[in-house]
Amino acid sequence: MGLSTQVQYMLKKAGNPIHGRDSGDDELYYSSIVEWRQTALKEQGEAVLVDTATTTNKRNKDQPLTFQQWYKTGYDYYEDELKCPATVDGVLGGFACLSSPDLKGSASFMRHVKSIRPVKFTKKENGDIDTCACECGAGIGRVSKGLLLPLGISQCDLVEPSPRLIASAPEYLGDAYSSRCRFFCTGMQDFEPNPQSYDIIWIQWVIGYLPDEDLVDFLKRCCIALRKGGVVVIKDNTCTSDAFIVDRDDASVTRSLPYILALVELAGMRVVYERYQSDFPDNIFPVPMLALEPKAEINL
Repeated sequence: MGLSTQVQYMLKKAGNPIHGRDSGDDELYYSSIVEWRQTALKEQGEAVLVDTATTTNKRNKDQPLTFQQWYKTGYDYYEDELKCPATVDGVLGGFACLSSPDLKGSASFMRHVKSIRPVKFTKKENGDIDTCACECGAGIGRVSKGLLLPLGISQCDLVEPSPRLIASAPEYLGDAYSSRCRFFCTGMQDFEPNPQSYDIIWIQWVIGYLPDEDLVDFLKRCCIALRKGGVVVIKDNTCTSDAFIVDRDDASVTRSLPYILALVELAGMRVVYERYQSDFPDNIFPVPMLALEPKAEINL
């Protein structure tokens, strides 16, 4: 059974929607996750994404869709200066007004997580050993600058596939903060964090760019990369009446919360704490924050 088929089964069994649609064309309706994966998201005559239970990522005339095409569409979108300037407004898609309430909500969320878990923020709390966080899909480092480093994290690793955006990060961060950062120009699907290297792995507004398989694989690697007491945080848009909404412009998919939680479960993780972001405009997708930990202790 392919992973998407598993997810669809889990959603249907729990009474949650399995259908979806295209964000730009109300007539493009998909009766199920598997149908979309097998037949949908065509860009310039080429389809993108299939169920890997029956196909491989290697392209041939019978299988015109690959993960590489999916990632290239997103990569090209964010490398375009006109579509995504290297500014807070650019990386937030024209919604710079969300940044301040977003960071305040995230800080409040992390303070609560700290009250219920032994996650370490500062070097002093960690027995004089540097703490370390990872910002995934970092862009110019908005979350590192506005949240992670102010929390007291000693070092932040910024993971971002766009060379243009990550090259702009040091200037945006400023000398004091950029000297405490490392920069990795790579996508999450290719990022291999070292075991027990992070106290916090922050994944915000980026999981929609990863197909189900790559997201689950990445979360499995995150389990190994966490230090004792550490957490993975997913903060992202969710849809409610559909299981998923596809955006063909930047090759992304907004998933429902049950859909995300099914992928979390398949990655061997569980939710420690969950809260929705408040103080966002009503026309914005609901944005949950999920603090995750491995279900079982990782033995290395």
